[in-house]
Amino acid sequence: MGAKGWFILKLLMFQGLFISHSQEDFDFFYLVLQWPGAYCDTKQSCCYPTSGKPAADFGIHGLWPNYKDGSYPSNCDPDSEFDKSQISDLVSSLK
Repeated sequence: MGAKGWFILKLLMFQGLFISHSQEDFDFFYLVLQWPGAYCDTKQSCCYPTSGKPAADFGIHGLWPNYKDGSYPSNCDPDSEFDKSQISDLVSSLK
């Protein structure tokens, strides 16, 4: 299995971990990818790198929870601050 295959496998495993430990139920997740070339073509302030056009591969923009009715979670609890230490053990496996 190539590097892309391993990356996708890790991403799916991470998604399963996230879903199983989620405090709120979502119906599905959108995996949103972004192609740098298209992004630069839509932004007038974006400039191409000096080495030429951006890479031909996609970057991960996000993994967004959604509901079947078309809505999505918003306005997370402002009293619940992000605690980086809770995910610190995941960081090394995602590199």
